[in-house]
Amino acid sequence: MITIDEVPYIGSVTSNHPRVYVATGFAKWGMTTAAVSATLIADLIAGRENRYAQLFTPSRFKLNPGLKNLVVQNAEVAKELIGGKIEAVHLKVEDLRSDQGAIVKYHGKRAGAYKDSNGVVHLVDTTCRHLGCEVNWNEAERTWDCPCHGARYSYQGTVIEGPATEDLIRLNPHYGAEK
Repeated sequence: MITIDEVPYIGSVTSNHPRVYVATGFAKWGMTTAAVSATLIADLIAGRENRYAQLFTPSRFKLNPGLKNLVVQNAEVAKELIGGKIEAVHLKVEDLRSDQGAIVKYHGKRAGAYKDSNGVVHLVDTTCRHLGCEVNWNEAERTWDCPCHGARYSYQGTVIEGPATEDLIRLNPHYGAEK
């Protein structure tokens, strides 16, 4: 979970329930933020001052600005989700150069293709396994990256970084393999 302002909620759930604590919204920072949470909540329980209490307090949420940010972020996700599904693709697998990756048309459908230095083409379905957005080729990193929630995959479709937990579906892994 990622909070609307991207800062975790750590502290008393509400002022009406000061002895009920929450620690959530860590995004991909659970290991480090868990230690901060433990220290902060221990201080709150013991009645000690903690300079981070106000920063992380769950009661900081204000509906109007937070709601606007939520709508803007989710509109961008919807744009990426729909845009990737209807994007026209003109490049064919045969057009790829050595060490090039791109979105291509493969059997009439959108696919991700990377041609390695041996001429072997690695084909993947470009639908992210997290929530279905379409991944794009990242030339600098040689990865398939999801613009919606940040999942990253190797050129072979293996998960490098979540939130996705499953690899991209591989399509005809022997396409163009030298014999």
